[in-house]
Amino acid sequence: MKIKLKKAIKHKGQEIFTLDIPLEDLTGNDLIDVEKQLMQSGEVPVVTDFNKTYLISVAAKAVHMPVEILKSASAKDFTRITNEVRNFLTLS
Repeated sequence: MKIKLKKAIKHKGQEIFTLDIPLEDLTGNDLIDVEKQLMQSGEVPVVTDFNKTYLISVAAKAVHMPVEILKSASAKDFTRITNEVRNFLTLS
C-alpha cells in the first residue's frame, strides 16, 4: 500500500513524501515481535488493533524504518498511516 504524505518526513538525510508499506509481506511472527517490543518498553496495549503505538510500530516494521521516524509524521499523516494499518489488519 502506498500513502502519499501531506508533509514529508526525514529519514537518513532524505525527505520522504510517499510511504510504500508492504503490509501483506508481514507474518504473524512480525506482529508478535511488535507486541513483545511494546511490552518490553512498558506499554501493554489492551486491544492492539486500535492502539496507535501498536499500529505505527507495525507500519515501521513493514517499511524497515525506526518507529520514531513514523511517529514524527504530521498528525494527519500519522492518523492516515495508523488507520490504513488498522483497516488492513481488521478488514482483511
